[in-house]
Amino acid sequence: MPPTNNAAERALRSGVIARKVSQCSKTQEGADSYAMIKSVVETAKRHAQHPMDVLVSLQVRAAPR
Repeated sequence: MPPTNNAAERALRSGVIARKVSQCSKTQEGADSYAMIKSVVETAKRHAQHPMDVLVSLQVRAAPR
């Protein structure tokens, strides 16, 4: 286990910068949506999956039948 939480802080940094620049957190819904998508994308990357494929598969699964 590393002695610092540097990796965790680096993982969060891009999300914080993007949120500030895009102003997507003007509403709670925008902030929640961004956080959810960012989480899925980063998790997909860590599992060596293509983020767009994961997002599309989630959308297909959530679509009403």
